[in-house]
Amino acid sequence: MSKVVRALAGVAATVVGILTQQSWLVSIGLSLVASALLSPSLGGETERQASETTLQLGEVPRQVLFGRAATAGSLMDAFNYGGDDGTDWEVLLIALADHECDALEKVWVSDDEVTFAGNGPVAGYNNQLEIHFLPGTATQTWPSLVTSNGPGWTNTDNAAGVACAVVAYKADDPEADNPVWPGGRPRFLFQLRGKKCYIPSKDSTVTGGTGTHRYDDPTTWEWTQSAAECRYQFLRGIYALDRVDQPEMLLLGRGLSEIEAPPERSIAYAATCNEDVALKAGGTEKRYTFNGLISADENFLQAESYFAEAMGGIILQPEGGVEVEPGQSKAVVAEITDLDILNDADVTVEKFRGEADLNWINTVTPRYVEPGQKWTMHSAPIRRVYADVIEDGGPRVASPELKAVTSGTQAQRIGEIKRKLGRLTKTATIPLGPRFAFLEEGDWIGWTSARHFDGARVVFRVESFARDEKWQLVLTLREIAADVYTYTAATDESDDQTDNTQQTAPAALTAPGVSAWTAVAGNISGSGGQIPSIAINGAVDRNTADQVRFEYRVDGTTPWTHFGDFGPGLTSTTITSVADMTAYEVAVSYLVDGEVTPRRVIDAGTTSSISAASGSYDEAALDAIEQRLTDVENQINP
Repeated sequence: MSKVVRALAGVAATVVGILTQQSWLVSIGLSLVASALLSPSLGGETERQASETTLQLGEVPRQVLFGRAATAGSLMDAFNYGGDDGTDWEVLLIALADHECDALEKVWVSDDEVTFAGNGPVAGYNNQLEIHFLPGTATQTWPSLVTSNGPGWTNTDNAAGVACAVVAYKADDPEADNPVWPGGRPRFLFQLRGKKCYIPSKDSTVTGGTGTHRYDDPTTWEWTQSAAECRYQFLRGIYALDRVDQPEMLLLGRGLSEIEAPPERSIAYAATCNEDVALKAGGTEKRYTFNGLISADENFLQAESYFAEAMGGIILQPEGGVEVEPGQSKAVVAEITDLDILNDADVTVEKFRGEADLNWINTVTPRYVEPGQKWTMHSAPIRRVYADVIEDGGPRVASPELKAVTSGTQAQRIGEIKRKLGRLTKTATIPLGPRFAFLEEGDWIGWTSARHFDGARVVFRVESFARDEKWQLVLTLREIAADVYTYTAATDESDDQTDNTQQTAPAALTAPGVSAWTAVAGNISGSGGQIPSIAINGAVDRNTADQVRFEYRVDGTTPWTHFGDFGPGLTSTTITSVADMTAYEVAVSYLVDGEVTPRRVIDAGTTSSISAASGSYDEAALDAIEQRLTDVENQINP
């Protein structure tokens, strides 16, 4: 029988004999189980965060705590001792993390925040509270209150490799005027500096590194909050007692080798994460930190998503591996034109996103873990521009839950990245030849296209690619821009949860773009010959347009004639109800939420003359037809 089971069984067996004012002391097992069963079901990361800040019972997955984070831990054992009935003190042995932690910084005793000053009695609790911290070393020892009073616990059974806390609290005297525990049994939450990590940039044996860190010598490792440095440790694995030379000791993480996870690649990513970012209130903070727990029951992709979210970045596969690239502006590595495309028939270009596309965004409400609110999920200030909301016809909201972000300003920066990405709506799929076989996911390319962008250059990020045996590529692209990652605290950082800033009023409805549409007068072939016409070509250049309207008139001398209203997907149409050898103008306007924009007037030129269809004719047959028409006319008008 485990120590926990023995303790709870002993508690249950003694309940009948000690139902006094202090009976809460001996009902720990029952009350904790009940509280777990009756806790409301939450959702997403909020639910997971709630589980991490609530004491867990029974078997729980292994956990690694990166950066600075808080946990209520999992119950290893509980027992009572002291007083005439052996029930004055209640002791909890709590596992916090399955590795050595750098330090215990704070403890929340119910709702009171207490700075951890060292093992032993805690000031301010009338000598009725003791807290002891075991960091998770191989040689750690239990305090005497455990070995002297806890059934079966000795210093040889010391939970080596597991960071633990021991809390002991004494019940109030029933006659106490000022009880220490007026609310009953206290609850505990522990804020720690977590896993010590190997940092490649501090290893002089790694290209680009300088220092004494060595992966095979855990005594050289140190605590870090850098998202990229924590992630690299996760890739290499979390081993029991940091025994990295013993593969069978892997507890969680991927357990990759140096070849599978090149340390030099991590150095560049860590440099981005470790940049100092100025704050509006003064001072700086690191650009991308990671502060949270990862459990062994979470698959690797889920864990990678936590790192990607904390870095405002993306998951990609360079050289066949898997990496998380921090959000940052990048240099364009290739320039292409329409001439580089293998087959234009295989090109797909979308300038706007559909209503169901979650990547079309104008409002971001990021949520992060707020240490000042006892490490619960908390909303950061909303990121939005009202003009975008009005232009899109209403809010298009994204609510990222940043499980490993504990800074409201970092959450704002990540939210702003997502908002700006949501305003870049162009996507494309293109085939390229072997000359571009070096392109991979995450690369930025510039595409100058007369066919698709009226000669403009658009920068895209490679989202995915396929390469065949001929080294020909098919790239999936999304629009990107350097200013997605620019952030100026003085103007971009919000001070308050409520956004009361007076936004710039949206611009009035404007005419279609100068180069959006063309109109050319001429003629087209019909069954009876050539007839005058005006050919219209182009594409709607505003994603809020419900319809496109075309009108025409004789060059500046007649009223406008309405030709028709068409859906926003129209790219070409032809007007044939025009006279020959006449100069015309065409007007294009959009209908937006029932309002018509100003006209964009295009000089179409002059139509061609009418001409009969070419070919040979039977002159006798024509004469016979003409005679027949004459006879009919004479009969009608004798």
